[in-house]
Amino acid sequence: MSEKYVIEIKKRPWYEWILWAIWFLAEIFILQNAIASGAELEPRAATLFWVMFFVLLVAGGVVWYLRRDK
Repeated sequence: MSEKYVIEIKKRPWYEWILWAIWFLAEIFILQNAIASGAELEPRAATLFWVMFFVLLVAGGVVWYLRRDK
């Protein structure tokens, strides 16, 4: 029984790569702000940035999950 597995690499449009890069850079920026706000003992700002970080993280995961079959 020889089963063959095929890895298929699908081309994505150029603008999709740019949008993912912008999303990734926004995540890094917000994460850095959340950590810095926590270090500066600014609990309100840190909480706001952590919430924004996780909302963007979940949104990116949902977009990836919905578009993975295309």
